[in-house]
Amino acid sequence: MDTYLWILFLATATLSILPLSRLDVFSVSKRYFYFKYLSIFLFIWTIVTDLKYLSDIPFLTYYISLTVFPLIFILTALLFMSIRRYLGKKIPKLAVIFFLIFLLLELFATYSNNFFLMMIDIPYSSDITFDMIRGANFGWFFMIHTGVCYSIIAYSFVMISKRLYINLKKDNDVFPFVVIVLSIIVGIVLNIMHIFFIEFMIDPTYIAFVLLVSLLYTIFYIRDIKMILKIKGNDLILDNLREMYLLVNQRGEVVSASSELVEKFDICVDNKISFEDFKIMVSNKAVIYKDPSELDSEYIEDKIYLHMMEKKIYLPMLKRKGTFYLFYDETKNQKYINELNFVLTHDLMTKIYNRNYFETLEKEIEEDYNKYSLVMFDLDGLKIFNDYLGHEAGDKLLKNFADALTQVTKKFKDLIPIRMGGDEFLLIGLNKDMN
Repeated sequence: MDTYLWILFLATATLSILPLSRLDVFSVSKRYFYFKYLSIFLFIWTIVTDLKYLSDIPFLTYYISLTVFPLIFILTALLFMSIRRYLGKKIPKLAVIFFLIFLLLELFATYSNNFFLMMIDIPYSSDITFDMIRGANFGWFFMIHTGVCYSIIAYSFVMISKRLYINLKKDNDVFPFVVIVLSIIVGIVLNIMHIFFIEFMIDPTYIAFVLLVSLLYTIFYIRDIKMILKIKGNDLILDNLREMYLLVNQRGEVVSASSELVEKFDICVDNKISFEDFKIMVSNKAVIYKDPSELDSEYIEDKIYLHMMEKKIYLPMLKRKGTFYLFYDETKNQKYINELNFVLTHDLMTKIYNRNYFETLEKEIEEDYNKYSLVMFDLDGLKIFNDYLGHEAGDKLLKNFADALTQVTKKFKDLIPIRMGGDEFLLIGLNKDMN
């Protein structure tokens, strides 16, 4: 084989080996499960191709050349399963059964070719060479093999092209769709030329497969936030974070979450929920806020208070950025703040608002309300009541009166009961005619 062809082969072989250098990155999501095996079998094809070119043993040359056919079918089936799993679709059981049955037929046709000539129209001989095999006519089962493989590949590419086109409209990201479509067209054209018209020294099917998987590797893996963090080693940092976190891609879909967040709120990252859906899902258990000023004055006892911080993440070859959300559990702090605010704004004996709250509210009333009413109450004789019946009885009288005011405020909106001090009470009506 000429030098430039060896250079082309070595470059292609190197591309096929690259995914194997970091097989651990395929574990970041169930979506990449079959891509791992796709990469492994592609590497096996590289070894088989290399042996085919280097071998000078006729027996080895003959059967290694034939081994390429079942390898191509295995890769085709894995490509189909990889794409379906990546798209979140189930792999039909009938498809798996068909793949297994057809693979058995492929193996039988391949390794019995010396007797039945079903793959290539040349039997084994002690003087057979690679050039003789390359120039032989194809057998009848090879045509079935080619038709089945093309059908599976065509269906797989229709699936992935539809998804990439949808993403193109969502993200305005032309790169994945155009590159995949062009690679499909070029690969099919070269393959047809190789089978029916021109014999290439290096099988274009092998080159097309390697390039395609490399492109998928680039588009699916390297552009995935979780994959980026895995490759850069940041997954170790995330796994050891004390705070809860979420990773969101450029489309606003949650792609990863800390184990604590998943367990606490029972969320499933693989369902591709949006960040907005996530906030709705956890709203019955948590209050999420970016700034304390967003919180209502009323503290909710049975909810978790999560202070959210966000940071944009750059994605290679994408016009948009992903987002990293970090959640700090501030429930205890909010509880302490609420208790402190209660002490500052409430009369501890009667549990209604105190004079401090009134002075704060007074400024707001004058600025925001055009119409309000004030009703003053003074419990005359409280000192005599305390002297004759005791201070406990006097305190009970104040509590009962405060409870009566509270009951009134439950019946009429915008009424605020306040204890100004001692035996003086105030009822404020906002936007109400108290006549």
